[in-house]
Amino acid sequence: MTELHVAALEDEQSLAERIVRGAIRAYRLHPFDQVDAAVVAETARLPLDAVERVFPTWDALLLVTYDRWVQLRGTRRSCAPRCTIEYVRMTLAEDVADPGLVRVLAGVVNIAGAETGFAELFRKRYDDYVAQLAAGLQRDFDADVEQSAIPADQAATQLVALYQGLQIQMLVRPYIDVLVEYDRAVRTLRRGWQEREVPAWDLEDSQATVVPMRPAVTVLSSSARVAQTSA
Repeated sequence: MTELHVAALEDEQSLAERIVRGAIRAYRLHPFDQVDAAVVAETARLPLDAVERVFPTWDALLLVTYDRWVQLRGTRRSCAPRCTIEYVRMTLAEDVADPGLVRVLAGVVNIAGAETGFAELFRKRYDDYVAQLAAGLQRDFDADVEQSAIPADQAATQLVALYQGLQIQMLVRPYIDVLVEYDRAVRTLRRGWQEREVPAWDLEDSQATVVPMRPAVTVLSSSARVAQTSA
């Protein structure tokens, strides 16, 4: 590769980074459904054709923007989380300070549930995040930081449900203190994790015959009956 090609490639990468940063800023300034290539171009102070040349499809730009934005999370944390539950809480606190990302995450869920070419890519990122939390929880369980009678992947599913539910609450009910609600809900989660699940007996699938319980009958021996009669 010639020096000219290298310089052109670096220019293209620099342009892509500028566009992505413009997209992040656009999503911070505008609702999710109002951001398009023209808005990103205006925010990044670039010609529209430059944005469309680097990112020919909107889903491609959204995917790269999503990845870049998620990578930036936590880069300014002054201390490391002590456990996975604290890690998620720190992330939720960052969401409160940066609701534009939450709007993007909520919008991406719709794409992930659709039958499009990019849906699988977004679903994979969702699965990867759940797997990351499951691995973190397993480390916490092994180190006795958390106690659980259920597998780490089940605990991670519940933790993600709590986290993303509060993200939605933050958007539609902004008067709620989601960090306070997170702390309350986590206490309930932790208690639930420690309870051993009792397998349910599905009577419809069982071939066993259920016999109704009857009151116990006292059986007297013959000597006892004689003694009772004599009395």
